[in-house]
Amino acid sequence: MSGLFTITHSMVQSYERCRKQYWFTYLSGFERPPDEVVTPAGLIGTGVHRAMKTLCLTGDPEDGARELDAYLRMPAHDCAGPGTDAFDRAMALYARGCEAHASIASEDRWPELDTWAPVPSRAVTVRARIDRADRFAGGSWQVIDWKTGHDLDEVTDAQLDLGHVAVRTSFRVPRDATVRAVGWNLRSGQVRERVLRRDDAVATVKRYIGIAYRIQATKDFPATPNRACGFCAWRPLCPDSEPPAVSEWDWSDDDLPGDDAPAGGPSA
Repeated sequence: MSGLFTITHSMVQSYERCRKQYWFTYLSGFERPPDEVVTPAGLIGTGVHRAMKTLCLTGDPEDGARELDAYLRMPAHDCAGPGTDAFDRAMALYARGCEAHASIASEDRWPELDTWAPVPSRAVTVRARIDRADRFAGGSWQVIDWKTGHDLDEVTDAQLDLGHVAVRTSFRVPRDATVRAVGWNLRSGQVRERVLRRDDAVATVKRYIGIAYRIQATKDFPATPNRACGFCAWRPLCPDSEPPAVSEWDWSDDDLPGDDAPAGGPSA
């Protein structure tokens, strides 16, 4: 909505990871550089999500399989193309996704729901994108975030918290209805679920309003070099993306009190 500060899960993750990355992405006005590295894992994740979207739309597993196959057969995606281990892994993950889809007996479903929950009185709108939403008989709902790799529970929970808010807002979910929030890992088969109520949604909105105010009040956006720098598209434009050399810190024994240890590591 016009005039409201929009906050998303990706924005918060970027701000927490590196404020310089946040500045590049959301404030600099620079065009985002193309990703330098195309990885099999990234192609698998994107391709399987595209296939799961198609499956949710049509209900026919063959449609999703064709979508995944066509995506991985693109010349630019040859590292995960037919004949590679990555291609086989992607197809296996999608097969598990088909099993998951078949196990969900909902009245209606929506793929890749992208919506928002505006709070005009606080000049903030909370935006969320969720992989799938389902409505069940009796008025209960479910939101799903499909996972294809090794994921952190707290990150998945944060995504689903926002998805919960978005579903309640978009579909006018009754106050007393619950929403089942599910992080479904197609690689491990793990299903992480929480049953969320309206007061949980209120707490999420309040939390993200506070984060939005914190971001808006930020004046300095220093870089914080970390492991994620190697995957950051802005790295070519960021002079601080390389970790400092140990010699620059000039750590000495005086800085590290305690028992002496051999050069190779701690005492046995």
